[in-house]
Amino acid sequence: MGKALADQTFGFFIPTVNLMGVGSSKETGPQVKALGGSKALIVTDAGLFKMGVADKIKAQIEEAGVQAVIFPGAEPNPTDKNVHDGLKAYQDNKCDCIVTLGGGSSHDCGKGIGLVANGGNIRDYEGINKSTKPMPPFVAINTTAGTASEMTRF
Repeated sequence: MGKALADQTFGFFIPTVNLMGVGSSKETGPQVKALGGSKALIVTDAGLFKMGVADKIKAQIEEAGVQAVIFPGAEPNPTDKNVHDGLKAYQDNKCDCIVTLGGGSSHDCGKGIGLVANGGNIRDYEGINKSTKPMPPFVAINTTAGTASEMTRF
């Protein structure tokens, strides 16, 4: 008999990679590497950072030969300041990809960082067809079920 769905891991690309299932976070590093990333910015909230979850993900990413740094500044309903603080961490650490860890706020903050990594201010991207360049590689690790923020580009 086959494995129960809850015991399997699987992923899909729209255009973010969504890792799901027990133990699927171990695939984060290989996924980042497959997307061409060499240094990941892990975007998460203070709670997951304080609990050590972000450090565990960082270690798993680094096991795959990808460097990683943690930005624990995602706040509920992230502001433009959260995004620009994350962009500073992304640029200062010479990151080339983004991994979000958490729920919708972490994912939204990470997507905002990805947008402004191409230049400008987050407010420059309000409206339709404002993004003309691809975002950096982006991998989402979900810790909650909610708004499905990880499913969209912006």
